[in-house]
Amino acid sequence: MNKFFLILVAVLFSGSVIASAQTSAFSTNLSVGKSGTDVSVLQTWLIAHGYHIPSIESGKISKGYFGSQTKAAVIAYQTKVGLPMTGFVGPLTRGKLNGGAVVMTPPASWSCPAGYTCTATPGAVVIPPATASAPGTITTPGVVGTLAVSIWSTPSGIVAYKGQSYDVASYKVQASASDMAIQNLTLDFDVRLWLYAGAVTVKDDTGAVVGQVNGLNSGNFSELTVGTQYRLSVPVNNYVVRATQSRYLTVNISFLPSSDRSTGTVTVTQMQVRAVDGTGVSDTQTNTGGTRTFSYQGSGGSQIVATLSSTNPSVGFVEVSTSVVTDNTPLAVYSLKSTNKPAILHTLKVNVSISGNGNVAGTLTNVFNSIALKVGSTIVANGTIGTVSGTAGGYQVAQVTFADFSATLPADQYTDIALIGRFSPSTGNRFEGIVASTTLDLTNAANISVEDASYASLTPNSIVLVSNQQQITASTISLAGMPTVTYGSLNRINSTGSTTQQFTFVVPLIAGKNAIYISKDVYTAISTSTNPIGLTISSLNFSDDDTSGDGSTYFYIAPGQAKTFTAVYSASGLSTSGGILQLAALNYGTDSTAVGGLLYNPDVTNILTATLFH
Repeated sequence: MNKFFLILVAVLFSGSVIASAQTSAFSTNLSVGKSGTDVSVLQTWLIAHGYHIPSIESGKISKGYFGSQTKAAVIAYQTKVGLPMTGFVGPLTRGKLNGGAVVMTPPASWSCPAGYTCTATPGAVVIPPATASAPGTITTPGVVGTLAVSIWSTPSGIVAYKGQSYDVASYKVQASASDMAIQNLTLDFDVRLWLYAGAVTVKDDTGAVVGQVNGLNSGNFSELTVGTQYRLSVPVNNYVVRATQSRYLTVNISFLPSSDRSTGTVTVTQMQVRAVDGTGVSDTQTNTGGTRTFSYQGSGGSQIVATLSSTNPSVGFVEVSTSVVTDNTPLAVYSLKSTNKPAILHTLKVNVSISGNGNVAGTLTNVFNSIALKVGSTIVANGTIGTVSGTAGGYQVAQVTFADFSATLPADQYTDIALIGRFSPSTGNRFEGIVASTTLDLTNAANISVEDASYASLTPNSIVLVSNQQQITASTISLAGMPTVTYGSLNRINSTGSTTQQFTFVVPLIAGKNAIYISKDVYTAISTSTNPIGLTISSLNFSDDDTSGDGSTYFYIAPGQAKTFTAVYSASGLSTSGGILQLAALNYGTDSTAVGGLLYNPDVTNILTATLFH
């Protein structure tokens, strides 16, 4: 009766759990169709204890969904521990999984089925906790067993660097009918591993250390074949793979921080496991499935990665003084990263170029008083400007060398490297309109010198990085407020439907450190973009709100001062037609005779658009 009562409670009333004898790792009922972290934990437990879920073990799908294969694994577990074979992870199954006692009370309406004798008022049914075996103890005395060993799919394709630790190979070990106590592991390598590494550690899939050998030296290895095969013995104590279960053993290698080994490959050619079964008989098995090879990056490894920094200045203007040196102007910001270990940057060579619409006013060395290199927030070196070369079109370039400094590059972290220009005075606006840019060419490894802690030279990634162009000007102009567009009324001017409309652009502007000049000729001052479908666009007025400093042909904005400009237009055409007019740019100058030499575009294509006959 008790066995029937226990099964019937499990099948019909599995939701009526009252309490648990201990805190449960599995606390949620699980069945086909469920997903989430609880399902992943269940699947991990099942696979680790020898209940197979082939699609997950093969790597075809990820953990987290309770499907038909997971149900089959649950049924196999329930069969082994004597639970109803439902495939449903309810309170009874969870109690077994958690190793605790689950107390269940059936409902008051319980009735005893025909042919059975039951108590009139059933009490609580208690499933006692499983008795845990001591770690390292064989629980199958007298049972013959073997241990199958096969190489696992991950990790693979590892790239290892000096001074770091890596998981390089993993093996699946599966016991048959008996518990198997592992006594020793051997690992074969195709190189003299003690020249590369200081320690080998073997861990299982829970992270527990199974065996370890520290302070590797030639005495730890047996030379099986001179120059090509070396065996390391890893002792193991108190580690048992339970009957019908699988464990995953991973080999981790800690590489020496300093080694004379250069770039190459290392292969774990095989793994052997010696274990004892329940009868006390030893069984030695060699892995199936092949070898595991990984790359080793030693003294000659390519470990410097370069890119443009997110803080690299965008295309824009550099406002320089007409009387004193303009200091601390970023020309470019590059980012360097040393992979896997810290390094020291000693030398950097960058090309700096200028162009000036066919007429560079002075050589590159006249434009720059000096160029400095800043690492993080610290100036580490002033550059030496090399020989200047150029073309008749006004293009000039020179290599700037930053040498004899030491700047730390932390491991696996990008560090900003900024080029800082100090511009000579633009006397008489002589540098007006010159454009400067820089190029870092790392396809030539001679343009950078980086060493690691063992003084080995590190090679950069092969890349050419070009910074954005910076245009030199004696003054800049920017928006002082939000531009607006207003419209006048529509006027029908003849019987055929021809119509006019007046509209106004209002643009508040502010000058930079020096004065700016804007032509009073609206067609010189304002560049427009139109889509007039059968329309004629005409200018009616162009003015500023403060005439102080204005000349007969130009508007004037004093340094640091603001003015508001108003441009009034009209559009005429058939009333059924339409179109748009956009302010594309404002043309200005830095003296009264050059009022249309520079362009300013405050993204007006998104702000100042007139929709005609709207």
